[in-house]
Amino acid sequence: MTKKYDAIVIGAGHNGLISAIQLAEKGWKVLVLEKSSKPGGASKSGEVTEPGYIHDLYAMNIGLFLGSQFYQEYEEEMQRFGFEPVVNDKPYASVFPDDTGIGAYQNRKEMFKSLAYHSTDDTYAWKDLSHYYDQTTPHFMPLMQMELPSYEAWKHVLKSMKQLKLNGLMELGSHLLQSPREFVDHWFESDKVKAMVAPWGLHLDFGPDVSNGAVFPFLESILNQRNGMAFSKGGIQNMIDSMVKMLEIRLGEIRTETSVERVLVEGGQAYGVVLENGEEIIAEKAVIGNVTPTQMANRLLDVNEVPDHYLQEAKSYRYGPATMMIHLSLDEPLQWKAGEKYSEFAYVHIGPYVEDLARTYTQAMNGELPDSPLLIVGQPDVMDDTRSPEGKSTLWIQVRVLPSHVKKDALGEIEPDEWTNMKEAYADRVIEKLAAYTHNSKRAIRKRTVLSPADLEGDNPNLVGGDSISGSHHIFQNYVFRPTPGYSRYKTPIDRLYMVGAATWPGGGLNGTSGWLLADKL
Repeated sequence: MTKKYDAIVIGAGHNGLISAIQLAEKGWKVLVLEKSSKPGGASKSGEVTEPGYIHDLYAMNIGLFLGSQFYQEYEEEMQRFGFEPVVNDKPYASVFPDDTGIGAYQNRKEMFKSLAYHSTDDTYAWKDLSHYYDQTTPHFMPLMQMELPSYEAWKHVLKSMKQLKLNGLMELGSHLLQSPREFVDHWFESDKVKAMVAPWGLHLDFGPDVSNGAVFPFLESILNQRNGMAFSKGGIQNMIDSMVKMLEIRLGEIRTETSVERVLVEGGQAYGVVLENGEEIIAEKAVIGNVTPTQMANRLLDVNEVPDHYLQEAKSYRYGPATMMIHLSLDEPLQWKAGEKYSEFAYVHIGPYVEDLARTYTQAMNGELPDSPLLIVGQPDVMDDTRSPEGKSTLWIQVRVLPSHVKKDALGEIEPDEWTNMKEAYADRVIEKLAAYTHNSKRAIRKRTVLSPADLEGDNPNLVGGDSISGSHHIFQNYVFRPTPGYSRYKTPIDRLYMVGAATWPGGGLNGTSGWLLADKL
């Protein structure tokens, strides 16, 4: 007998789970279908190097999630089901070839001392930037938790226009449309202070010279400095597992290792799915895809059931540069040449400078293996002693940015090939760069696990080409244009078929917004 549900969610990323929980809360009969063996999408943990060493495979920073509408509503329940945030008051730092560094501190006095070591003027500039953040973010941050376009958003914009006046609005727009390089050059004089802020752009796909790329460095540099860096104790999987328990207690179901072959459509209306094994499941109210537009257009929908304009837009959805993840188990914590204190920071960026980030971005976009990529070095043990055995350490290295398809190597050392055949050689280059900034990294390494761009997509089909943020965030494909013009409000041209996730507004990061807003709409 064909099974029937009110809603079927394709993909158990955090946004898909949020929609499912919210609908189940309202009495809907909900089924979540997940291709992978674990729920979570890009939020998974595992002992991928050795037993006893817990690594967050992809995403690790949960700061945006802690500020989400979902967490504000369900904080107590999530913690009851095993989720516990841990916060480090030394959130991020950058280190340099001359064995110096600069760090951001939650403590204001320490923060100003850190800045003053490199530039007294930049201490005042940081104060001015923080003040400007307080003046302006109430006018645009709330939009990141609203549908675009919407009556609610339009009301908020009108209110902001009234309060900021024309000049203030023009000034804010000018700042937000800057590139990361233009942004840091506007505010700071020290190259090292600039290098502390600019790497946040490459956590998305904002190279130093990409317009509108200033938004993420502006927000993340201040937010993380003020709030500290937040991780999930025992691994980010605990956050996801607590959400699965919340779903199940509301009588929702989840099936892993279950691949959806096709969305069933008749008369312009979605009414269920067909699984890879041929099983049909009916959805009487909604099918929700926690997927990307290209999956929807190329795999899940019959082209005869979809308007041509949507197919064309969805198939031309653009992905950003790729990411490699390197996970290390260590015999001891890293000893940074910049000083002992850098072993206490949650993230350490090794660019080192803005011009290096620009070269890396250009190389990756040209299909070259960068000679010296940005390393985002995560040290979760400094805030979570459950991640590794006593005295040992885990290391999380996100390598940004890389080409999905390699045409050549900037150094001419690695023969272009499939990522499966190149990943260990390129990981060697990453380890050499890390070794140049540390005393002990090579001798401390016990085991390493390398996840190439191809491995990212193999585990999660939303990470096309190894793009860890499920699609470029450049202005042509962001805001009201995300994922495609005319479909930014989580609908598709098929009635009862919806989309959530990083490919929809407000994009990548563990913000939970699209899942929340769609469930509220339904």
